[in-house]
Amino acid sequence: MNIPTKVLSKDILDSIKRTRPVYAFGRRVRFALGSRLGARVVPGLGGRAHYNDFMLSSTDAEHVGGYRRGARQFVELLGRSLGEAGRDWSSIDACLEVGCGYGRIVRELRDRLDPSRIYVTDVIEEGARFTASEFGASAIPLIESSAETMPGKFDLVYLLSVYTHLRRDLVARNLAAVARAMKSGGVAVFTTHGQGSAETAERYEQYWLDKGAVLQGMSAEGYYYERYPYYYDEYGLTWFRRDAMQALVSEAAPELEFIAHHPMALDGHQDLFVFRKR
Repeated sequence: MNIPTKVLSKDILDSIKRTRPVYAFGRRVRFALGSRLGARVVPGLGGRAHYNDFMLSSTDAEHVGGYRRGARQFVELLGRSLGEAGRDWSSIDACLEVGCGYGRIVRELRDRLDPSRIYVTDVIEEGARFTASEFGASAIPLIESSAETMPGKFDLVYLLSVYTHLRRDLVARNLAAVARAMKSGGVAVFTTHGQGSAETAERYEQYWLDKGAVLQGMSAEGYYYERYPYYYDEYGLTWFRRDAMQALVSEAAPELEFIAHHPMALDGHQDLFVFRKR
């Protein structure tokens, strides 16, 4: 059964988004439909893909290839980050992905780590459960609670496009939990929207986003956040200048020492940060 993941054009979807209750209802219906359909085999992918995996918006060969290349690129960046922190894949006994979605990264990470060493968590519990069952990883509760039950558990914790969507105080809370969950010498890798992203904010094609406001916030505070106007949850688009992010890590998780920062290293628009737990 070949049903597209995204069923509406961007213009139609943007029109619906202008009325938040209508969008919220439509989103619930779409997720319910995806949950009912479950997963399907997609040519070119190892393992099935869930219908609620919105990163895979099409099963066309070109799009599937891009979906895999993006995941492989991030796994390569993880390997480079481990090297920068004096580690390698052979030293990783337990790895955690925070914000795993429906397993796009874990699907490729299995080439580097045995799935028994991979743990996943996500605010969308269905995504974590699917990733665990489909790819042999272990699903755990949200990091804020897992850090209390699994302190010092992980050699590597990574977050892909998580802090790109959270308000500053929520990022701080998450960072503290990540640090608590890590072993001494463990490595944390995460991505952000940085200065380069702010300067090209039009690429995100958000009808509600004012690029001038983003740049002003970055200049004045080193930070800018705006909630998606069509969401009821506290979730949106977030930018951090490098110095502002380093200051936040020092404040929220002082046990993490800075290792590296790579501007726009991921997909040409997200910055990559590497920290190590003292």
